[in-house]
Amino acid sequence: MNSLYPLLTGRFIEGRTDLDRLITPAILHIFRRTTLDYMKNCNCPPLSSEQRHKIRDFYGRYTRVDPLYHRVYTGRSGQFFTEYMPDDIYFGRIEPFYTDRLCSRALDNKCYYYSFFSNVKLPRLIVMRIGSNWVDANLRLISFRDACELVGKEQRCVAKRALYSEGGYGLAFLEGEEAVSGFKRFVRKNNTDIVVQAVIDQHPEYSRLHPQSVNTVRLMSLLTPEGVKVFAGAVRIGTGASRVDNLAVGGVFCGLDGSGNLSRIGVLNDGGVVTSHPELGYSFEGIRLPYYDRAVELVERAHGIMAHCRLASWDVAIDSEGDAVLIETNLSLGTIHSMQVCCGPIFGEDTRKILDEVYFDKKGRKRRKPYLGLNPRDYYYLRDNLLGILRGYYKPGYTHIQLLGNTALRVIDKKLIDEVSGLYPELTDEQKQETRDYYRPYVRRVNTDSHKVYSGKSGRFYPDYIPEDMYMCDIDRYLSDRETAYYLDNKCYYYRLFAGIRQPEAVVMRINGIWMDADYRVIDKKAVAMKLFAADSIVVKAANGSEGGVGVTFLELGRISGRREKISAFSNVLRGMKNDIIVQKTIGQYAPLKALHPESLNTYRIVSLLIDGGVRIIDRCLKIGVGSSRVDNGSSGGIFCGVMSNDTLGPIGTFMNGRVIKRHPDLGYLIEGTQAYHIKECEELVQRAHPVLGHHRLVSWDVAVDESGSAVLIEANLALGGSDQVQAVCGPFFGKYTGAVLKEVYGDRKALRQNK
Repeated sequence: MNSLYPLLTGRFIEGRTDLDRLITPAILHIFRRTTLDYMKNCNCPPLSSEQRHKIRDFYGRYTRVDPLYHRVYTGRSGQFFTEYMPDDIYFGRIEPFYTDRLCSRALDNKCYYYSFFSNVKLPRLIVMRIGSNWVDANLRLISFRDACELVGKEQRCVAKRALYSEGGYGLAFLEGEEAVSGFKRFVRKNNTDIVVQAVIDQHPEYSRLHPQSVNTVRLMSLLTPEGVKVFAGAVRIGTGASRVDNLAVGGVFCGLDGSGNLSRIGVLNDGGVVTSHPELGYSFEGIRLPYYDRAVELVERAHGIMAHCRLASWDVAIDSEGDAVLIETNLSLGTIHSMQVCCGPIFGEDTRKILDEVYFDKKGRKRRKPYLGLNPRDYYYLRDNLLGILRGYYKPGYTHIQLLGNTALRVIDKKLIDEVSGLYPELTDEQKQETRDYYRPYVRRVNTDSHKVYSGKSGRFYPDYIPEDMYMCDIDRYLSDRETAYYLDNKCYYYRLFAGIRQPEAVVMRINGIWMDADYRVIDKKAVAMKLFAADSIVVKAANGSEGGVGVTFLELGRISGRREKISAFSNVLRGMKNDIIVQKTIGQYAPLKALHPESLNTYRIVSLLIDGGVRIIDRCLKIGVGSSRVDNGSSGGIFCGVMSNDTLGPIGTFMNGRVIKRHPDLGYLIEGTQAYHIKECEELVQRAHPVLGHHRLVSWDVAVDESGSAVLIEANLALGGSDQVQAVCGPFFGKYTGAVLKEVYGDRKALRQNK
C-alpha cells in the first residue's frame, strides 16, 4: 500500500511516505515523473543522433538506456557527457547494490547520530525523544517537563523530526519566550522521534551566500575496500525568508569543485538554471568557499560505520570556527538530478568502474536483475516463516528470528513446550482457573501449558507467569521494534551505540565485506594480519545471528608459532562465515565466577524494561557453562540460575531440554546460596546503556565481570531475548510490573465492556 500511490501518480506525500519501503518500480516512477516535469519546464531540446549513439555505445554492455535523462541533464546544464548517470540505472541498480534501503531506514535516525557519529562534530544536542522516551544531551532519561525546562533555557534552538524529514519537512525554529509553547505544539503535531538542537552559528563566508539560512555542503561518498571515495560536491543556498536551504522550499543547488570554488550555474527546484542568486544578485562563478576540505574529512571519518549503506549523501555545515558540522546523512535515495546538472557526471571518471562492479561479478558473469525490486530481506522472511511453520523450530545462526511472524512463532513455541511438558505434572483445576481469572481482564483465552512447565521446573505456581506464546507474539513485539532490531542488533555497532560502556577490546571487524579497525577506519588485509599478530587470544563472532553461541570461535594465537600458521588458522575460522564479523580479545573473568566453570565465560543475563520513566531491572540470572564448552549459552548445554534479592543463586538450575538440577553436573557444587559477585555493577551498566535504545523497551543483556571486577557488556538481545528459562528460575517475568505491561499491551477489556 505504501507503494500504490507513487505507482499511480509518480509522486509521494512529504513526511508521510516511507520512501525506503517503496518497491523499485515506484521509486523509478517518481524520478521519471520529476524528470518529465523538468523537461517541460526547461524546454530541453532533443539529443542529436550522434549523442544518442555515444550513449548506447557507453551503456550497451550493461543495459538498455533511456536517453531521456541525458537529454534533460544536457538541456539544463548546456553540456553533454556520455557518463551522465540515468536515474533509472542509479536508483534501479546502482544504489540497491551498494545500499540496503531497509537498513538505512533503521539507522538513518537523527536520534542515533550522537552515538554513531561521535567521532565528528554535530549540532549541540538539547533533548530528544526516541521511541516514547525523552533523554537529555547525556543520553539520560528525563521527563517531558524536564525536556520543556531545558528547551526554555535556550535562546535559539531548532526542533526536527528524526525520521521522514525530506526537503526540510518537520522542522521548527524555537526562540525566546515562545520557545516552550512552540516546542509543545511541535511535539503534539509530530508523533515520531524528535531531536532538539542548538542553532549553528555558521561561518561568515557561508552566511554571505544567504544570511537567513544555514547553507550546507552536500557531498556524495562511496565506501570501498580501499577507503572512502568522495565524489561530487555542491553547496545548498537558501532564498527569501527561508531558514533552511532545501531545494523543496526554494533553495539553490550550486556545484563545487575540489577546492571549494562554486560552479557557473545553480539549480532551482522547478528545474530552472541560474547563474546568480535569485534575490541577492551575486554571480556564483568566482566565489571560493573556505574549509571545503574539512567537510570532506568529516565524511571520510563518518562513513565507516555505515558500511551497509556504502553509497550515501551528507549535508555538512561550516561553523563560525571553521569546523565542519554534520547536519544530516541521506543513506539512501539521495537526489542526483541537481548534482549532475551543476557538477557533471555523478561518478566522474569512476563511472565505468562502478558499472562494471554493479553489473558483473568477479568472474565476469552478469549479475541477475532484482526481481520486481524485492530485497533479500523478503527472501529471508518467506524462507524463515515457511520453515518455522512446517518444521516447528528455528535454526540458530541461520534463521532471522526477528522476521518471524506470529504464526511461525506459535508453532515453534508449541513444539518447544510439548517437548518438555511431559516431564512435569499437570496443573490442578484450581490453578488453571486462577490463571484464567488473572488474565481475563486482558485476553479472552490463555494457554496454561507454559504455566505447567514453569511450575514444574521451579516447584512454585504463580498465576502471573507470562505464557511463552503471549510473550513472543504480542508482548515482545509491542515493546520492541523488531525491524530496527534486525539491523541494529549488530555487535559491530556496539562500540559506537554503547560508547562509554566497557566492552571486550575490538581487534578488527568486517562489515558488509569491508575490513575495519576498532575506530571504523577501512584497512587492508595486510593491516588485518598485523593486528592479529599482536593478539594472543581472540574470539571470532558472527556480529548478528549468533543466538545460542552459534558462530563463536576461540583462537589461542599465542600458542601458534609462525605468522603463516596464524593466518591459516584465522582463515579456516572465517570459511563459511558470510555475514558481518567482530574479532575481539578474550577477557579474563573474575576468579570466583570463573571457578563456577573455568572453561567458559559465565555471564549474567539481566532483563531491563523502560517503564515509569526509568530503566527497571525485572530479572537477573547467571548462565554457567558445562563440560568443555567455551560458551555458557543454553543451546550449548549451559545452565540458567536465578539470582535472588540477596545476590545469591536460587535453589535450581535449568537446561533447555527441561532438566532441573541442584548441583553443577561436572563440579558438583550446590547451586543454592552461591554468591553472585559484582551483579550490582552489571545492573549499573544496563542502567547506563538502555536509554539510547528507546525503540526497544524490553532488552535482555549478557554482561560479564572481568578480572578487576568491572562489568563488561557482551551482548544485547533487542528482541526475542527469551522468557522460558528466566521464568523457571526467577518467577513471573515482569514481576510487579506484570499488570501494568498487560494493561498497556492488551488494554483493559473489563473497562471497555463497562464503557459500552
